Amino acid sequence: MYSRNSWGGDVDPFILTKFEKVGTEGDADPLVSFVIFEWRDEKYVGKLATPDSKEREYICDDENVKAQLCNETEVGAFILADNHTDSSRTQVTTNAIHLKDPKAINYPIKKTGYYCVGTYGYSGKDYKAVVEFRNAYGELPAAQIAKLPFYGGLAITYAVIGA
Repeated sequence: MYSRNSWGGDVDPFILTKFEKVGTEGDADPLVSFVIFEWRDEKYVGKLATPDSKEREYICDDENVKAQLCNETEVGAFILADNHTDSSRTQVTTNAIHLKDPKAINYPIKKTGYYCVGTYGYSGKDYKAVVEFRNAYGELPAAQIAKLPFYGGLAITYAVIGA
C-alpha cells in the first residue's frame, strides 16, 4: 500500500476490516483474534515461549497468561512483543473481536509498505470478514500506479502523431 505522500490522492489510504455478526444461542460470545502489521514488523508479532525456545506463541490464551506472555485483558488477541511500540516501523494493531457485536476496524496507512492482516478463530466458530485495502489514488491496483505517468506520456504522443 502506498502512503498519501508517495502518490498523492484525494483520500487518506486505509485498511478497513468488517466482521460479520454471528448469532449464537445463550451467552456464548465467539472471539476472533485479529492483527494488522507491516511485513517488516512481523518479528513483533508473537513471543518466544522461553528464552531458549525456537517456537513462538501467537495467541493470548489462559496458558500464555500463566506463562506471563500476555495479561488477562488481552485474552483472544495476538501476542505482541514488549518493545513493539518503540521499535516497530509502523503501528501494530491487535484485537479480540467479539462476534456478537463486531466493530469495524480502520487502520490508517501512514507509510508505504506491504501490510498483512491476520485472523484466527479463537473460539473455534466459523466467521466471515471483509478486508478493504483503499489507496489514496482510487481503485487502480498498486502495481499499476507507477505506470500512470508513462501511459499519460504515451497518450500525448499518440495525440500529437495522430493529429
